[in-house]
Amino acid sequence: MKNPARRPETWLAVVVVAVLLIAADCLRPPPAQLTARLYIDAVYAYQRWGRPITTRFIRCPYRPTCSEYSRQAVEKFGVPRGLVLTTERLWRCRGSVPQGTRDPVP
Repeated sequence: MKNPARRPETWLAVVVVAVLLIAADCLRPPPAQLTARLYIDAVYAYQRWGRPITTRFIRCPYRPTCSEYSRQAVEKFGVPRGLVLTTERLWRCRGSVPQGTRDPVP
């Protein structure tokens, strides 16, 4: 008998279950979303360890920065809407935006 961990059906089932759990979690209010908490913790980790590295190459022209904006949007609206707002914000980020431009979370 083959090892079940090597079968693609096993991995597909795991991915489907994970997606369904995340979708169910996103139906909860933003403060109760586990996925929101995990995302916010990942943003904090980036701000602590990743930003010092990327600041040499990339400077966010907006205030709050894009990572802070994303964290605030997910805290306020939850994962689905927060990530849509974050994507729209990143899409607006062009070289023509002056440094220090205010763009708070709606």
